Amino acid sequence: MTLLPSAGTESTTRPDAVGTVPPASADPPRERDVITAFAEITGEAIGDADLEHLLRSVCVKLCSVIGVSRSSLYLKRPDGRFRGAAGHCSDQGDITEAVKRQESGIAGDRFSREVIETARPVLIDDVANDPRPHRRTMEHWRVRAMLGVPLVFDGEVIGLLFVDDKDRDHVYTQEDVEIAEMFAQLSALFISQAMLNVRLRSQASEIARSRNTLAYLADVHRKLTNAVLEGADIHSVVTLLSSLSAKPVVLYDEDFRVLAWASPATLGLDRPPVISQQVRRMPSVEAELAGLSPERPSAIVPPTLSVGLGRRHLMCRLIIEGRPNGYLGIVEVGRSLETVDSHLAEHGATVLSLQILSERRQIETQGQARDDYLSDLLRNTRDKEHLLRRGPQFGIDLTHPHVLVRFELSADPRTTASAAQRLVTRRFREVFGIDEPAAVKLPGHVIVLVPLPDGGSAEEMQTLRDRVGRVRESLQPELATGATVISGVCREVTGFPQAAREMKEVADIARSFDWSDGVLDVTELGLFRVVVSSGRVKDAVRFAHEYVHAVRGADDGVLLETWRAFVAAEGRVQGAALALEVHENTVRYRMGKIKELTGLDPTSLDVLLAARLAFQILDFAAR
Repeated sequence: MTLLPSAGTESTTRPDAVGTVPPASADPPRERDVITAFAEITGEAIGDADLEHLLRSVCVKLCSVIGVSRSSLYLKRPDGRFRGAAGHCSDQGDITEAVKRQESGIAGDRFSREVIETARPVLIDDVANDPRPHRRTMEHWRVRAMLGVPLVFDGEVIGLLFVDDKDRDHVYTQEDVEIAEMFAQLSALFISQAMLNVRLRSQASEIARSRNTLAYLADVHRKLTNAVLEGADIHSVVTLLSSLSAKPVVLYDEDFRVLAWASPATLGLDRPPVISQQVRRMPSVEAELAGLSPERPSAIVPPTLSVGLGRRHLMCRLIIEGRPNGYLGIVEVGRSLETVDSHLAEHGATVLSLQILSERRQIETQGQARDDYLSDLLRNTRDKEHLLRRGPQFGIDLTHPHVLVRFELSADPRTTASAAQRLVTRRFREVFGIDEPAAVKLPGHVIVLVPLPDGGSAEEMQTLRDRVGRVRESLQPELATGATVISGVCREVTGFPQAAREMKEVADIARSFDWSDGVLDVTELGLFRVVVSSGRVKDAVRFAHEYVHAVRGADDGVLLETWRAFVAAEGRVQGAALALEVHENTVRYRMGKIKELTGLDPTSLDVLLAARLAFQILDFAAR
């Protein structure tokens, strides 16, 4: 809307303006007034006054020269619109802020459009009855008569000057129009130069800011590079970024778990100021985060703050080997986010990506060396002293007891052997609550080395077996596993190759019996392993069935159950009775029946061993 806008009915103006005005001639003294006023404004310009002050001086001087109470000035913007720039009113003083809220030449403002299109003064002395001015603006500012004059430079209208007498009629003479036009022509030259100076100063300031930014980023690059070269870890780099930005910095993985964070001590934060799940789920934030890429690596989220959203976060994508690998966030706490923070975050994200990649490569190299070490341990290809000496560098102390755990793996084209090994060791870490153990991948299986802090006590071995079972169960949805075998306790370096061979024998036995469920301990097979390892599995099964045939067919299974309990109790009647929850005489009676049926003394050592072997064979054949 026009602050001192268009006028009303068409009045009398000079022949080259709209309408006519009473003929008059310019009086040299008034011309001198214009020149004097302009000289005063020029003096202010030389004094390096700001552009707004100079424009307001133009309005003040024009009011004085023309003899009116109000004047406003509009400048053309790069988009072609004429926005208010300065204003003066004799009874209100500076009205620049009110003028700045106005715009000339909008729809319904034919008066201003006429001044712009003709590039000549336009006078309206009866605003109320003229169709050209913007009616609502005229009523708001209580304008009765108005003169509009263009500011023309190099053939282009760069601004507009409007004058009127607030709440009063004013008769503008031909001389007034000519004086106003002369004043506008001189002002256009001055204003054009002043605007150019403003642009040049702005460009100089921008160049200085750019130079300072480049110097700052060069310093950032130097500090980050030196830190990495001096061996700084990821947390140290994040701390340095926080120090450089004077704001909290948080490093996230892909699932927004915090990997590292740091904050200036002056902020007194005792926990990372993370971006909340509520904010991340906002559609605008989801879109911003999804749109991050190497071409647009950072964005501020949420773009604008609302009540309850907390802080703004400058989020920058980490890209490692062409794939997204987390986020680096600078948090708006204490100080506002600035453009330079984006450069800092992007530079820091690049350094962190390279460092994370380097650490991964180092871990992979160390992991391969540890795998090779375990292979040497299992194959006995190195002397004992060499293996003992190298163990600590992989976190393995062979002076303490260990066991081996062998996972049989079914062929799965979607899972590589390396991926299967990483999955197994990761699950060990999660279930056992320890660092990922040493492991080696071999055709069809993975062997894991597990330390025994308590020396392999019976209680510790049972806990170990339970946890291995949980590891095996957790692998089933992702990794098809066959038999899982636990070795005996290895207390010497030389015991590991033998333990590996024994696990293979047990795994072969399990495969012979087509058994792939649960966890086996090599110590539980005893003599059964020796017999079956001969390769005559079918003969062993036939022997077992024949050995218990007479008892199995004698009743409904009570005698066979009693015989099993007696063997498990190592030939003790009391132990069998307790397991069966019957009287000891009942056990003695049943064992007598078994002796009658088989012709064997079930209490003798030979029969106990044979029965134990038969029952083991039957159990494995049934699995």
